[in-house]
Amino acid sequence: MAKKKLSETLLISEELLKLWSPISKNVGVDRIFPFVTLAQEYYIIPVIGQPLKEELQQQIADDSLTEENKALILKIAPSLAFWTSYLSIRGLAYSFTQKGISLEKSENSQPISEKELAEYELNLKNQGEMYTELLIKYLCHCSSLYPLWRPEKPCLCSKYEEGDGTNEREFHNLIYFPNNKKNTCGCKG
Repeated sequence: MAKKKLSETLLISEELLKLWSPISKNVGVDRIFPFVTLAQEYYIIPVIGQPLKEELQQQIADDSLTEENKALILKIAPSLAFWTSYLSIRGLAYSFTQKGISLEKSENSQPISEKELAEYELNLKNQGEMYTELLIKYLCHCSSLYPLWRPEKPCLCSKYEEGDGTNEREFHNLIYFPNNKKNTCGCKG
């Protein structure tokens, strides 16, 4: 059996992908593989960095994941699953044929409207962002376990300093407002 190249090694298994995402269990992995690859490169690798990505891929390929890296993979999985769902939603709904583009539907399902699809896409994007934020928070708290994780702006981890709890709840809405605040921690950017 030929060994996969590291560039082909995904940071999520099909089982974890389908566990964490709304992608149906009966969707073939060949239909979503391109979206997993794209989501990994576009949304996950910028967070974890190239050296840590290569370590994870090597350990996955060799079936030798350390306990720390197993824990990290479980933190990566939800983020990668939702970003994959976000990127693949239209690709799974529509298909290209010789006669044009057609909407995929089955006998016992009803397609959603374009407006509903846009709202669902926004929901997937928001969940991807939320899980990515949790991944970053995890890496900040456990940075000593991941010496290959060297963020450009390590001082931004200070916003994740933990206390003993809080009696306040931070409000999270589904509307995105760009952050126009100036960075005051001394990091570039």
